[in-house]
Amino acid sequence: MEVTNEEQAETPRLTQGDLALAAFALAEVYNAYLEKYDADDMGEMSKEQMESSMDSLWIAFTKFDSILKAMNPVEEQKDELQRKT
Repeated sequence: MEVTNEEQAETPRLTQGDLALAAFALAEVYNAYLEKYDADDMGEMSKEQMESSMDSLWIAFTKFDSILKAMNPVEEQKDELQRKT
C-alpha cells in the first residue's frame, strides 16, 4: 500500500495523517489498559491476558511511530536540534 502526504479526505490512499491517528489511538488504548491494570481492574481478563494485550498494543504503536519517523527523518532531526538549543 502506498503512503502519501496528501489531504486525508482527498485521497483513498493511506496518508501520514492516517498513520499518526492510528499511532495515537493505539497509545490511548494502551494508556486506558494501563490505568485499569494499575487499578487491578482487568474485568474478565486475567493478568496474563491483560499483559499480553498491552504488549501487543505497545508493539503496534512502536511500529506505526517508527514508520512515521522513517518517513520524516529531516523533520525529526530539526525537532531534536531545536530541543537541544
